[in-house]
Amino acid sequence: MSDEVIQVPIHKELDALFGQHTVAGHSRGLVYGVTDGDGLAHAAGFGAVDEQDRVPDADVVFPIASMTKSFIACAVLIARDQGRLSLHDPITKHIPEFVLANGEGDVPTIEMLLGMCGGLTEDNAWVDPFINTPTEDLLAQVAKGVRLSHRPGAVFEYSNLGFTLAGLALSRAVGRPLAEFVAEELLRPLGLTSTFADTAVPEDLPRAVGYSLDTDGNWVAYPPETSDAFLAAGGLVSTVRDLARWITWLGSAFRPVRTDDLPVLSRLSRRDLQRVRVFRPLALSLTGIGQAKLSSSGYALGLGVTTDLHRGTVISHTGGLPGFWLAMAWHPESGHGAVVLTNGNRGNPATLCVEALGRLLDHNQAPAATAALWPETVALREQADSLVRHWDDELAARIFAENIDFDRPLAQRRAEIDQLVAEVGPLLDGPSTVVSAATAADITWSIPAERGELLCMIHLTPVEPARIQEFVVKAVPAGRPRPNIELERSFGNAYLTPAANVRVTFPGAE
Repeated sequence: MSDEVIQVPIHKELDALFGQHTVAGHSRGLVYGVTDGDGLAHAAGFGAVDEQDRVPDADVVFPIASMTKSFIACAVLIARDQGRLSLHDPITKHIPEFVLANGEGDVPTIEMLLGMCGGLTEDNAWVDPFINTPTEDLLAQVAKGVRLSHRPGAVFEYSNLGFTLAGLALSRAVGRPLAEFVAEELLRPLGLTSTFADTAVPEDLPRAVGYSLDTDGNWVAYPPETSDAFLAAGGLVSTVRDLARWITWLGSAFRPVRTDDLPVLSRLSRRDLQRVRVFRPLALSLTGIGQAKLSSSGYALGLGVTTDLHRGTVISHTGGLPGFWLAMAWHPESGHGAVVLTNGNRGNPATLCVEALGRLLDHNQAPAATAALWPETVALREQADSLVRHWDDELAARIFAENIDFDRPLAQRRAEIDQLVAEVGPLLDGPSTVVSAATAADITWSIPAERGELLCMIHLTPVEPARIQEFVVKAVPAGRPRPNIELERSFGNAYLTPAANVRVTFPGAE
């Protein structure tokens, strides 16, 4: 049998992945979109979005529930950068109604409440029926006492109430209704023309209806709901098209600057938005085909962050309301992302979203990170390579920072290199090979030898003129696994595996 493989276009593969969701009866309708570094690259809808049985598309408006939180957190950072508030403000500075139930203890800051480490107990089961609670009623309830289940700033615990209070603090700090500030300072400047507070959706926009299954297996529509006090926690509506633009803009802060970037919030502050505030326990999980996956995760400001060695960092959030389940996830390094909106509460569209993103990354062989080397890193590697092959005291004095001789005298280093060459040598005249790099300032390379190789690593100083502050040479006999010098420095002995998925680029390379 022929081993020829005909590749199916990735978008057809993803259409098949998402189409099964409605066929299996998990929701009445589903629409998804995927992004590249330029924005929405493909979208498709399945099933029915409303009572007229219309197929959803990228422009149908869905409530986005807790995916609202990243928009509110972004608006808070806009106000911070305008000098209207500080993330370190205690919530009581803006919400004096906030009272601790026991009358004692630390008061959480705005940053802690946005980062889900404010100490308030998890409340997902409690909040849904009260999303339209008037603000004054909620604040009156808060004034009776708020219970803390952890010390503020200590651990992750998801609190819609805490996030809501941070949003109300923003409104008071800027002296404007929250929906107005978010729309005028964030949504409209970004060109998000179909994203609104759920109380201000234009009547001419196509809107999704939420459904549940009754005991006879029939889809029953939920009556539409709007938010009030809990707007910050889950009161925006949007579309696949707008959300694709949103995640592309957020992720672009980690990629090279583009001339069409919209400075509604600076690149630095966008990265701050997506920076983990509190970590969750390390997780070891199994994929659907039984592969083990080790990842770390945490919560930024209104966003979840997951990192593994193969894919790097993925940022995401889900949302759920009666009749709706939604998800978005993106890979800042590559620009790839996925958005999934469904009008049902069955199945798990969040898993589909992450699965789709993973397939995109695999299809495009996306690296976990890129190390764009400094020109000085390249030049000093060449000089260090020459030094290893033919030691020269004057060259060593030029390329090494003062700490190199301080840490271990140069005479000892030279003698050690001679011993290593004797172990695997003699060295061959062939060219050296770049092995890896972790940052712009370091590089690991291999010098071929007759009975193995020398593995070398340099790490440059942070100040001008750039010189070598770390210099490591190891002998690797033929047939032995190659040690990963970058990992060894932090984690003890470790060896290169396919998980070391970092792309190395040289100055001037595209």
